[in-house]
Amino acid sequence: MMATETEATPLIRHLAAEELRIAASILLNAYKDDPFFRAVFPAQEYEQRLRAAIREELQELWQRQQGFIGLELDGALIAVACLSDGHYPLGQARFWNWRLKMALGTGWHGARQWMAREQEIMAQLADEHTDLLQFVAVSPGYQRRGFGEALLRSVVTTQREAGRHALATLNYWPELTTLFERLGFRSVAAIHVGQVEGRLCRVEMSEL
Repeated sequence: MMATETEATPLIRHLAAEELRIAASILLNAYKDDPFFRAVFPAQEYEQRLRAAIREELQELWQRQQGFIGLELDGALIAVACLSDGHYPLGQARFWNWRLKMALGTGWHGARQWMAREQEIMAQLADEHTDLLQFVAVSPGYQRRGFGEALLRSVVTTQREAGRHALATLNYWPELTTLFERLGFRSVAAIHVGQVEGRLCRVEMSEL
């Protein structure tokens, strides 16, 4: 009898600094059709500006020792989640060096819209003890196979075991809202930037 090939068990772990480029590539592919980014970056330079936005934010998150969790399969990183804690500067609290680098890479309009979105998120949360899931993505060839949900479940478990108070995230796809609700998140507000509407979801660890 011939042995049947089985898929390797995924490994969920923290990322190393040398994996930021891989993480950026995964995010670039996953967010290329994101409604917010499509709305704020010009079509003729869209990919260039999206790449710059992701690069600058990942570097800022890493320098401020925020959370980077990845899912590895057969030795390859195929999914990533990036988190910020309640003390990470958002919106009008963004430092000028971030504003300058983001404006140079994405244009002033893109940088201002990014901060405006964060200001609205902060106004809805009004809680410095809520962490924010900034990015979550799965490589295109591995989507719709349960890896994203497995990564998110691990993120929530890690947050709960670390004694974190709550976790929030913003997304623009109804199917993702359904996934987050399955993991215990509750829809708390609609976030508008221009004509684009996203759904802010939040979970308190004490409710899990």
